[in-house]
Amino acid sequence: MSDYQVLQDISLHLRRVLLDGLQGDDPVGSQFTAETNISLDSPSRIADGSAPNAAQALLSLYLYQVTPNSHLNNRSLISSGPGQQLYPPLTLDLSYLLTPISNSPEDNLVILGRAMQILAAQPNLRAGFLDSALHPSPPAARLTLNPVSLEELTRIWNAFSEAYRLSVCYRIQGVSIDSAETPEEAPPVVERLLDVRQAGNGGGSG
Repeated sequence: MSDYQVLQDISLHLRRVLLDGLQGDDPVGSQFTAETNISLDSPSRIADGSAPNAAQALLSLYLYQVTPNSHLNNRSLISSGPGQQLYPPLTLDLSYLLTPISNSPEDNLVILGRAMQILAAQPNLRAGFLDSALHPSPPAARLTLNPVSLEELTRIWNAFSEAYRLSVCYRIQGVSIDSAETPEEAPPVVERLLDVRQAGNGGGSG
């Protein structure tokens, strides 16, 4: 069942995927030794040291926007077995900002390139926490590189009150949070009676 923890579950899942791919014996990969090297906090809080383990962070994976999915939020009640209907889930799109934040500009280029390579190779997120009340339940959520303009990226960084840093945006579409509303009983099946009459030929004796 996809509950309210799905936002956290997806973020932690992406962090594990990135950490597994970034670890290695090369000079950059050898710096990624723990989950604290990839922060889920905003780049601005990491930069000012207010984020937990800010000093260890080399990459920021920040969920900066959550929006309703306009195409999937207009469903009617969902049938769930005989005599019961469920309220439709809340379906969301998640927007992430991916920013390398090591102290080395050269390493940042390697980190970002490698992180993008890792995410491009695993665009479909399949996990139990994505299961929802939908029938059939969506088999996966899709992660895509979101080509936002430099102007929009600059607005994001202005909201942080920080100077722009090299970063890219990703979007995950169609993440469902199942409704907490009490299921309704389905209306009883109404038996339809059909009155079938044989049509006469309409002719009479003359």
